[in-house]
Amino acid sequence: MLKIALVGFGNVGKSFTKVLINRAAELTRLGLEPCVVGVIASRGGLINDKCISSRMLMELVNKGLYNAFNFRVIDLMDLIKLKPDIAVVSIPPSYRTGEPNLTIYRLLMSEGTSVITADKTGLALAYWELINESKARGVFLGFTATVMAGTPVIQLIKGLRGRVVENIQGVLNATSNYVLTLVENGLTMSEAIKRAIEDKIAEPDPSIDLGGLDAAAKATILANVLGLNVSLRNVNVQSLMNLNDDYVKESTRRGVRIKQVASIDLPNRVISVKPMEVPVNSVLGSITGNYNALIIRLNDGREITVIGPTGPAEATAEVMFSDLLEYTDLLLTMGKRIKG
Repeated sequence: MLKIALVGFGNVGKSFTKVLINRAAELTRLGLEPCVVGVIASRGGLINDKCISSRMLMELVNKGLYNAFNFRVIDLMDLIKLKPDIAVVSIPPSYRTGEPNLTIYRLLMSEGTSVITADKTGLALAYWELINESKARGVFLGFTATVMAGTPVIQLIKGLRGRVVENIQGVLNATSNYVLTLVENGLTMSEAIKRAIEDKIAEPDPSIDLGGLDAAAKATILANVLGLNVSLRNVNVQSLMNLNDDYVKESTRRGVRIKQVASIDLPNRVISVKPMEVPVNSVLGSITGNYNALIIRLNDGREITVIGPTGPAEATAEVMFSDLLEYTDLLLTMGKRIKG
């Protein structure tokens, strides 16, 4: 039996729950029948040391966690006392303070619980602390869903650690694409932001996406995977929210488009996120809508280009399930459970 805790139950958490229910047989065939022992969000949750049934989990998905019959006020320690093998974390980011996200990761791993996460906060602010803690505790830390979840590039970047990467440039935030495209098509920046919120492309507070923090967090994680020791706080971030509307609209007449570009200069250990002019017919200039792009330049002059969709929540959940399969592979390879 594989004891699973769900930490966070927004769109991604609900989508992961559906994936887990629909694909539970894949784990059961491996002798690791999934058992969700708890679901927790900011105001409390639901725990059951004998497993929450699939029927109840689907009720939580359809009706909401806070409408559950036996919902009660619990905290993370109540969940940890059930000794889950792994926690699947899908909580909102908290880039400015890091909390409560960092505390959640530290508590889980200190108690021997492995972690799969779509949240970038911990890894963007304290990557090596969490990586080293996971190794010291003998727990798994899966974070493939943190960058370009719909086209997961973390595994690609891990595979490049034996190569010499000179720099990386990317369009890593789909919300900025959406807003800038609306401005190009005639809306003002404020109108475009309002439309993005109404269309549920942007959060009610769009500053994390449009201000550059989301892309900066993703770039920080990529840089650390390649061996740098950097924090989100080291990134030079410039917002695009104050761009002049006419500047954005008229840029295409000059054969360029304005994009929010994340840049990682590996030799000089410099990371930035800022609005940039890029040629309309270039890789970065061609990206629109719910797509991201990454250009990886190697020291031998070769380039690796990745273009693909970002989320939505369903794709993010599927990538998190892939991390869960990787975790189970490790369990079976070792012939025992990772410490948990």
